[in-house]
Amino acid sequence: MRIMTRKNHEAIEITDMPSLSFDASELNRLIDSAAAVSFDFFDTLFVRPLANPEDAFDILGRQFAIPDFRERRRAAQVEAFRRMQTAGRKEITLGDIYACFSETGVSSDELMCAEYALELALVEPNPEMFELFRALLDTGKPVVITSDMYLSADFFIEALQPHGLAHLPLFISADCNATKRDAGELFDIVAAKLGLPTDEILHVGDNQLADVERPREKGLMAFHYRASREQVVKKSASLSTSIGHGLLHVRARDIQLGSYAELGFIYGGAATLGFLHWVRERARVDGVDHVLFLSRDGYALERIARAQAESGLPDFCYFLGSRTAYTLAAIKEENFSQFLPFLLSGADGLAPCELLERIGVQPPSPQIMADLGLGAEVRVSPALHEKLASFLYAYRWEILKVCQRNRRALYTYLKQVGLNAGSKVALVDVGWNGTTQEAFELAVRPLMDLEVFGYYFCLANTPERFQREQTQRMSAMVNTGTTSAATVASIYANRVAVELFFSAPHHSVIGLQVGTKGVEPVLDAGRGNTDSLLRIAEEVSQGIETFAEHYGALQQRLNVPASPLQIAWPLIELFTEEQGNAHQLLGQVKNFDAWGSSRNHERALADYLKFS
Repeated sequence: MRIMTRKNHEAIEITDMPSLSFDASELNRLIDSAAAVSFDFFDTLFVRPLANPEDAFDILGRQFAIPDFRERRRAAQVEAFRRMQTAGRKEITLGDIYACFSETGVSSDELMCAEYALELALVEPNPEMFELFRALLDTGKPVVITSDMYLSADFFIEALQPHGLAHLPLFISADCNATKRDAGELFDIVAAKLGLPTDEILHVGDNQLADVERPREKGLMAFHYRASREQVVKKSASLSTSIGHGLLHVRARDIQLGSYAELGFIYGGAATLGFLHWVRERARVDGVDHVLFLSRDGYALERIARAQAESGLPDFCYFLGSRTAYTLAAIKEENFSQFLPFLLSGADGLAPCELLERIGVQPPSPQIMADLGLGAEVRVSPALHEKLASFLYAYRWEILKVCQRNRRALYTYLKQVGLNAGSKVALVDVGWNGTTQEAFELAVRPLMDLEVFGYYFCLANTPERFQREQTQRMSAMVNTGTTSAATVASIYANRVAVELFFSAPHHSVIGLQVGTKGVEPVLDAGRGNTDSLLRIAEEVSQGIETFAEHYGALQQRLNVPASPLQIAWPLIELFTEEQGNAHQLLGQVKNFDAWGSSRNHERALADYLKFS
């Protein structure tokens, strides 16, 4: 959509802005009819990469290690307003607020200077309005900035200076002792300074009361700007969640609202970056020689680490494989029987032939399967397990061929990535009980003596996990030592959905084989309708990588102290609190779990989602 204004009766293009949530033609009409235009500053011309402006107080709280800084800062502002009213004034200043700040061990002057500097670092041009603003300036029509703010005009001059706009007329409530919001007296000052009748002035802003109702009461024209990226984010949401939504608004406008890319940006990006920071710290502590980002969970982790100029990691790679591939590599003739429970696991509801398909083994012909009473119409059930175990055992020679191929390829793969006997290796996996690590160690032990560490996003509080910890080195960013048992339980209950955020735009790796160009994966697309899975995984991954591009620079610019868990918290919030839109989108994903997928039924993530 094109917004136009006029100069010397010529149409001048101001900007091209698709998907605007406000009526651009109405704004254009009002601009044309106005002799001068006033713009609100915060959340109209300039925005902060935060969902809630007060989240800046949490940044300051972290910087100065004052956990209740937000509450203290709010209380100081309330007291400053009380003193203002007692004194008969109409606006407060930043100095007034910090004159009321309770003792913390850090001087009020230092805190006030830090807040001023942080606000300067936060504000940046609103991509929806700033081009319009600049183009309007070029027409020669008088343009001013009118803002209710406890910061003085000096702040606005500094904020505008990098854009060559420090000369603009400013009407700031803290300097004028008049506001937009209360009686609209600031608009009287604007009109007087401009020397124009109020009905020839247009004010543009985002606040219904201060920017629409009050100027109209004073006789001005008013236009209510509504951000197209405006989203409702709980005020109790974490700082990382606030930053994610804020960055989406100001830095990633090409990401479609309500898309899987948006989910990847806000939740997957934060989780991936936080987890990657944690992996880096653990690898340093453990003296790891090589980090293996296991497929598919390590896809985005490896890509982001690769994109960083200095990842801080030892040697690392995206390592193809899975619990299925490594378990098959460990199966031999002499131990085949003990792996029958694995081959039958999660099989109920599948067709018998699908038990073989999901491990990369070609089943007998449909006629033979039917003659065995295991035809396509048969559904696996507990009553059929004994018969299926007998069938798998009888068919073991074909299965063992695949197992041997996997074993040879795994050894070649270990050498190919540069591992040798004695290497300290970290396996990076999303979670949950250490089964993939167990399978890897079991398969590798006869091939190469490695010192293996398992690094997990979350480890569940299950008997299986506790049992494996007796023999496996396992550590997790999210566990009952870093958060509550209830939070761990909620994440584990929603583990299938969590895994979507650590997936890759390729099918499940169920085996390995040596090809002409080295070791290649054997992939399983799953059974049933899985057509959209790769597209969804690609969108999620794109969102994750876009977030990573912007987050690091912002964190450095704002000096936001954050632990790996604090960075990753948005994903944890997603699965510990009800968040309807995101959950609805996740619920539409179908047949994500290739191991349990079948032509006989369709399973959506909605079947797995559980919230307390």
